[in-house]
Amino acid sequence: MAASAAHGQVFVGPGLSPFKRIMTIIGVVCVIVLVLWIAIHQGASAIGSTIVAVLFILGFVIYLRIVAPVPFTIELEPEALIKRSRNGEVIEVRWEQMTRIKEEFFPNGKRIGLTVYRKPSTPQEKTKAWAVYRDDVTDIDSLAETLKQAIPETCTWQSETVHE
Repeated sequence: MAASAAHGQVFVGPGLSPFKRIMTIIGVVCVIVLVLWIAIHQGASAIGSTIVAVLFILGFVIYLRIVAPVPFTIELEPEALIKRSRNGEVIEVRWEQMTRIKEEFFPNGKRIGLTVYRKPSTPQEKTKAWAVYRDDVTDIDSLAETLKQAIPETCTWQSETVHE
């Protein structure tokens, strides 16, 4: 079973930083202003291309909303490892279900990500429970070290160097 010292620890994935959000909003607003400025100066001949440009910008904004990282927490509880997203998604992997954790490193030794695998308890569950990457979580190295100490003996720890 998992080490009791690790229980109760919470790791945070903050989502999109305020700086990146503000800079993206400023960039999109600048592009909209530029398109509208061109449309006004070109007159009626630019109506069709202005509509197409606005539709492309709208599509880009929708795309950004889809790919923006959602804030989450990873909690080590006595019975399970739980990842909760702000959008309401909860992925609970009970310690006895956990089969493998894979950590990936760059060739320079910097940790890239962690992936948690489980034994599915229903046909709808996938073997890969979740993955987090360096930019997603505030302290991926502490998360990895804590998980190493907390995993049950039946769970294997796999380290892999990628991008060689």
